[in-house]
Amino acid sequence: MKKVLLIASIFASASLFAQNTQCISKTKAGDRCLLTVNSNDLCWRHNPEYVKKTKVVSTICTGTTKAGSSCKSRTKSSTGLCHQHKAKN
Repeated sequence: MKKVLLIASIFASASLFAQNTQCISKTKAGDRCLLTVNSNDLCWRHNPEYVKKTKVVSTICTGTTKAGSSCKSRTKSSTGLCHQHKAKN
């Protein structure tokens, strides 16, 4: 019984530190939005200032191997070099 009360009190205190609250906006059906928010009162779906993060497309490394052939590793770096060739420059 003590163990259950201890675990319940830990979860209750942890929830006090969490700043997640429910979105204040309403859905098309008139129900309250169920998404949680961290900082402001609107979720990503209802916030008109929300900007979706752009995906970075990976490319093949432009470096060359010791044998002189082109590197076959993929990278998302803007330099076009994989982690091995980037460390050399």
